[in-house]
Amino acid sequence: MAAFRFQAALALLITLALTACAPSGPSTRDVPISDPAFDAALEIEASGRHEAAAEAWLALADERPMERDALQLRAAEAWLRANRPDQARELLAALNPTALGPEAVLRHRLALAELALLDGDLATAAWQLAQVSGELSEPLERRRSLLDDMIQRAQANPAREALTELESALYGGQFSPDLALALLLDHPLEQLEQLQQLHRHRPELAPWLDLVVTARRHLLDPAQLGPALMEWERLNPSTGYRAEEALAWLDAWRSTQAMPGRILVALPGRPAMQRASAALRNGMLSAWLDLPVARRPQLEFREVEDREGAILGLWFEARESSMDFMLGPLERDQVDSLVALPDAGLPMLLLNHPSDPRALEAMSGAIQAIGLMPEEEAELAAVQALVLGHQRALVLTQSSDWGQRVGDAFERMFELGGGRIMDRAEYSPVQPDHSALLEVFLNLDRSEARADALARLIGQPVESEAQPRTDIDIIFLAARADDARLIRPQLRFFGVGDLPVFGTSHLISGAPRASRDSDLDGVFIPLPPWFLDDTEFGRQRRIAENRFAGLDNPTLSLLHALGADAFELVRWVARMQRDPSLYLAGRTGRLRLPDGRLIERDLPLVEIIDGRAEPVR
Repeated sequence: MAAFRFQAALALLITLALTACAPSGPSTRDVPISDPAFDAALEIEASGRHEAAAEAWLALADERPMERDALQLRAAEAWLRANRPDQARELLAALNPTALGPEAVLRHRLALAELALLDGDLATAAWQLAQVSGELSEPLERRRSLLDDMIQRAQANPAREALTELESALYGGQFSPDLALALLLDHPLEQLEQLQQLHRHRPELAPWLDLVVTARRHLLDPAQLGPALMEWERLNPSTGYRAEEALAWLDAWRSTQAMPGRILVALPGRPAMQRASAALRNGMLSAWLDLPVARRPQLEFREVEDREGAILGLWFEARESSMDFMLGPLERDQVDSLVALPDAGLPMLLLNHPSDPRALEAMSGAIQAIGLMPEEEAELAAVQALVLGHQRALVLTQSSDWGQRVGDAFERMFELGGGRIMDRAEYSPVQPDHSALLEVFLNLDRSEARADALARLIGQPVESEAQPRTDIDIIFLAARADDARLIRPQLRFFGVGDLPVFGTSHLISGAPRASRDSDLDGVFIPLPPWFLDDTEFGRQRRIAENRFAGLDNPTLSLLHALGADAFELVRWVARMQRDPSLYLAGRTGRLRLPDGRLIERDLPLVEIIDGRAEPVR
């Protein structure tokens, strides 16, 4: 029932606009031969009986298979004017644009833009409208111009217009709590918070603005949304609106948000990458199966051949076959090939960062990227260390390009936040014993030298124990899990066991286990929620491990999680681009889009205690 109330409320905002975008009277048919049945459908359309017009066009389409696509397009346009977006969406997804005439192709683009506007997806609406170019007939130019004006007005100040609608409902006796959510929820949090502050003095309006802000702040984070709404209910008991009702409405709202109809997924095709490819695919399919059957998009999985230019060929094929979205690729050289293009051509979510992020920024079109970047985690570890009050660090990195990059990322962010790097060293991953390196790194050799000098001065032996340096308060360790399990006990042996050790999630092999990781006690890492056992995502991981082979490998397990997150992002990435504060609570982290191009991952900080991950509050 909540979903129906939502759609009805949304119709208050768009009915007038879509009617304005419709042809004002009978128009030229798409085939040259005229007949009474066609003219009768045109008359029904001109009379404003849009549902009846849609049914009339569909009946004609069934009778005339050679004209089916053109007639179904007319039916979809009629459904849009009748505020029946689901029926329109189904017809538009089934159309073959290559079977349409030139003017019908433009009308198809306009219908897709109108549908995106109905869905609140202004970025897609603007992108579809941008494809309508060239010399247009007068009715189409009027329709395009009106739609462009609507999109621009919605982008400029949509929240205030929605608030006006809410005030009219309040004072006109048509208000309901669901209406407040329906009118305002899809606007950026910053705009809603401005309205909240501006109208805090109005008792008839303030509780509902508080409700919308609360819902928007945690919209895609169920674990936070429930408690936040319960707190709103506690603070606003006189409204009579319960948190459970709001949760049910928001659940319905999320389920009604449209996915692209057809998604091409570009997976690695090299033999060495087949396990990674399977992990990504299975993660996406797991998230796809969680959707209601009627809401599942068509997924087309394609492997990128191991040859130069293969990804560009696949991208061109996706465009020519009218795909609505492209997911992938994963491998960086293929990502770099795509970001060298001047224009994305169709909405895309890359599954890795390009070598040069500036190339992504230079592109036009709807293109974003997400990746499992160790440098990102190192920067996050630096921020978290600074927040906890640490100011002086030693940096110990694996002697490899990977270790160098991770160490550099930590160092840059730590110093940017006012911290100091007191010393830095590299260890060899092929050596199990790092005693000689650690003695120098921790200044134990200087302590021993001072004791020897004192013994020579007084002419007799001096009993002493070498002391580690005291000018540091953390150690950052850029290491893999096997190395970390060796180095952490050696640090403890040399007297710095109480010193916090920070690192990336690579210090642990997936989810921490007491039987394996007790030697890592005192280590602080940002850890993906996928590897936290006492969470919903931890439960999902255990189910996935039983269902799919190979997920005992932490890298493949995280790729499975990335696949699921990437699929869910497809639905929300356009909204995230419009609202940098909107985040998706994902398996690989809290995902947001602060710069409009690169998805940022924020991970919870945990401390390893008795071999288990304990969240740091």
